[in-house]
Amino acid sequence: MTKSQFIRHYFLLNKYSYLLAVVCIFVVNWLQVEIPRYIQQAVDLLDPSTGEGLGDLLENVKAVIALSLVMVVVRVLSRIYALNPGRITEMALKNDLFYRLNRLPRTFYNQYPSGKLISIINNDLNGVRLFYGIGFLQLFNIVFALSLTPLWMWQISPKLTLYSIIPITIGFVIFRIGFRRLRQLHKERLLRLQDLSEQLMNYLSGIDLIKNQQMGPWVSTRIKQVNRRLLTCTLQIARIQTFIMPVIDYANHVMKVLILGLGGYLILQSELTIGEITAFLSYSVLLALPLMSLGRIMTVFQMGMVSIDSVQTILNSPVPDQDLAMLDSRQKNHLTKSTLTVRNLSYQYPGKAGPETALNHSGETEPGSKRVLDDISFTIEPGKKLGILGSIGSGKTTLVNCLNHYLDVAPGQIFWGQTDITEFSRQDLRGFIRTITQEAYLFSQTIEKNIRFGSAKFSQAPSDAQIDQVLGLSQLTDDVRSFTNNQQTIVGEKGIMLSGGQKQRLSIARALLTPCDLIIMDNVLSAVDYDTERKILAAVFRHIQDKSLLVVSHRISALENMDEILILAQGKIIARGTHRELLTTSPYYRETWELQKHAAQDGAPQGLISKDIRLETGAVHQ
Repeated sequence: MTKSQFIRHYFLLNKYSYLLAVVCIFVVNWLQVEIPRYIQQAVDLLDPSTGEGLGDLLENVKAVIALSLVMVVVRVLSRIYALNPGRITEMALKNDLFYRLNRLPRTFYNQYPSGKLISIINNDLNGVRLFYGIGFLQLFNIVFALSLTPLWMWQISPKLTLYSIIPITIGFVIFRIGFRRLRQLHKERLLRLQDLSEQLMNYLSGIDLIKNQQMGPWVSTRIKQVNRRLLTCTLQIARIQTFIMPVIDYANHVMKVLILGLGGYLILQSELTIGEITAFLSYSVLLALPLMSLGRIMTVFQMGMVSIDSVQTILNSPVPDQDLAMLDSRQKNHLTKSTLTVRNLSYQYPGKAGPETALNHSGETEPGSKRVLDDISFTIEPGKKLGILGSIGSGKTTLVNCLNHYLDVAPGQIFWGQTDITEFSRQDLRGFIRTITQEAYLFSQTIEKNIRFGSAKFSQAPSDAQIDQVLGLSQLTDDVRSFTNNQQTIVGEKGIMLSGGQKQRLSIARALLTPCDLIIMDNVLSAVDYDTERKILAAVFRHIQDKSLLVVSHRISALENMDEILILAQGKIIARGTHRELLTTSPYYRETWELQKHAAQDGAPQGLISKDIRLETGAVHQ
């Protein structure tokens, strides 16, 4: 969508309101130029030499009062019909932006940090709202005022009208120069705001680390630098708005001096009457108002244009074609309870491959490293329970992100039924496959609303009994009852009021409430104790029945009852089988099981026990 298409699209969204606004604005401006004509006649009637009666004077006064009252009513209507579309457009645009952001791939978010996107939605949309609201109102006010008022002035005195235009023309030339510079500065200011928002988001996300490492002074210095650049840009805008933009106001004052001086001379020459010069001065005031607001309205239009450019970076970002092709109900029913098949899956993060393997905060390889997954193959039939065991950096989370198409994989490697997942929209695929991540995201809402979040798209809301059921399955019932407000307890931002284990169990309850064919649990039991882990898994087994389950963990206790277990090391499957089979065939699995079993008996955290050294040195026997 080009900028002109963007402007036209959202303009037509409120076309009838704008049409009524234009009519009202025209009527207001017509009444404004008609009232001085009656004032002129009334002033001239005050001259005894005209011989006109008092009755005509009163009629003109009544006409002025009546037209003024009508103008007040019509002006109010013009503001309603012209300003409301700005708010309506802002609402529609926010909906369109969220719709687009919800469908853009991961590569987009790698390019645009969250802080910058938040700044666009908050700060830049204000410019768009003013553009479609006060900008439209003042634009037609200026157009009608600058077309009707000079015409009525010309009818009184062409000579005086021409002299009045001279200072306005000079002032407009100077104004144009300042306006060009102002446009550049407004664009720079929005970019500075985006940078500041991005920095604040980054530092607030890592506030605990900043406090622990005593990095407060360094962070404050960085914020001050960004803030100083924003202040410098804002002050430059203020200087132009203070000294350059008001030049039209100065020109208007010069125009009034010319009217008084030259008009007085014309009265002495009997070329004008006192009533005519009074009306002409009234017209000069009417002409001055749009001229004085010209600087402000040009600023609004400039902000709007710059804001539209920022918004279009989101709206014009391409959404993959397959994400736009949604399955119909018949196709969804046909694909229900299908088999997930992985054939020779290999994955390498975009970038130049290197010999080193850099790990991110999740323990997975960063972009620019070597191949993370290498020739992975397995199937998950309906009702099958599959476990994946691996140490940190083995590729577990990358595998999960490939299966749910969070990462872009090459065609011909992952299939749901007989259909390649690259042919599905991500929304449809995640209707079949539900992923529960280790770092559960919770909204600052009640426990109940966080559980119901995933089911909001369904026409029939889950019952209270279903909520209680999933709370029981995730072993959260006793915890919720211990809270003062039970299910209505506010969990705080990102679930800050809950412990790590409670957040993980709440995410499990949310996933179990909504129907799907395959549930992927990515290390979601790492923060719970051994007994709670066994109870949750047993409850999940009973609940899903004929549905599939994939449990990813570095704790064997979470996998021992699976139908099949895959051992992942350095992106490869080094062993597979049931718990009993692997105890016999895999030395790594057997030694890890013994270490974790002894750790559990001694009360040590199981998650800390792994055989990373043996995996890295290649000493694992398959």
